[in-house]
This record gives sequence, structure tokens and C-alpha cells, in this order.
Amino acid sequence: MACSAAASRALAALLLAAPACADDGGDPPPVEHACKLGYLGEEGADIRVEVIALDSSDAAHPVSDGDGIDIIMPPQGGRVLFLGVRATNLSACGVQLSGSLRDPMSGRVMSESRTVNLRPTGDGWGASVDADISTFANVGVCPNNWSGSDIFDHDYEIEVQVKDREGRTVKQVRQVRPACNEPEFEVECRCICKHGYVLGEACE
Repeated sequence: MACSAAASRALAALLLAAPACADDGGDPPPVEHACKLGYLGEEGADIRVEVIALDSSDAAHPVSDGDGIDIIMPPQGGRVLFLGVRATNLSACGVQLSGSLRDPMSGRVMSESRTVNLRPTGDGWGASVDADISTFANVGVCPNNWSGSDIFDHDYEIEVQVKDREGRTVKQVRQVRPACNEPEFEVECRCICKHGYVLGEACE
């Protein structure tokens, strides 16, 4: 029987939480130190970045200005935007990925950063991996006790930034419209992501 997207994310979270092995019995090496993926694209050329995001079916797609973007229930609860990248002309290893959602009404920002390894796609580019939510910035946006409007069905700004191991930084900004597109969780999404939601408020 096929797993739902939410169940798949929960399983991924359990696997990611499993302790890693270390040869010397100590802590496992940082993710970038164990990476042997090599260089993407052309060394010395300017980094190029494309913004991608996971949708409610756990498939990543490019994000352009004016696009909708799915608000998703992650294993840890609440609601997030899974923001990732396709990139070239940098090492695939140890990329610092940051993602944020900005409320144009209040100027307030919700953000998240992490170090990831980009999987080579065979064309000189590397990308966040659809089946691995740890390769995306998990930007927590709900419960909504921060924005001046509902998170869903309103216009917001996302920013995605990458920084390579040489310290070079590139960012991309997009105007997007988040949406509650998980049918089985839509009622709760529209409740906890509405403007003025009070933590602990019952969602019916």
C-alpha cells in the first residue's frame, strides 16, 4: 500500500534521527566532511542558483515570481515551506542553505538555515533531494502568531541563499502565494495559519 506524503516525511525524519556510526567511537563527522561528491560546474565561474520547493506530493519544482507554493505539515508539527536549490559552479559539499518567508505588511521574517550536500544531477548542477527533507530549508510559518495576514492565499516574499565553502554567497528572491494544498490536513492548515491564531486554539 502506498504511503501518504506526510507518512513518507515522518519515515524520513526517523531515518535522519538514527545515530550515525563513527570509526573512532566518537561523534560522526559533520555532513560536509564525509562528502565526496566533488565540484559542480566550472571552477572559478560565478555561482548560479535556481529556487525550488517541495509540493504536497513530495516533488520539487522550480519557483518563479507569482507562483503558488505549498504549506506542508512536517514530521515535527506545525507547517513549513520546504525551500531548496539547484546550483552550479560550486562544491556540492558543505553548502550553507538559508530560506525565509517575509510578510510584506509587517516586514517580519521567518527563516531557517542548515548545511547541506547537493546531489549532482548529471548536467553540471546539483540540487536538494526530493526524498530528503533535510536538504531543504524547513521554514516554519505556522502556527501564525507573527504575520499581519493569513499565510495562505496572500502574497509573500521568499528568499533563498547559498554560501559555498569558499564564502561566496548568492541569493534569489521570489514573490509567491502560499497555499494549504494537503487535502487531508487542509482544515487544520487554514486554522493554524490564519491571522490571529492563538496557540492551543481548537481547529474544527
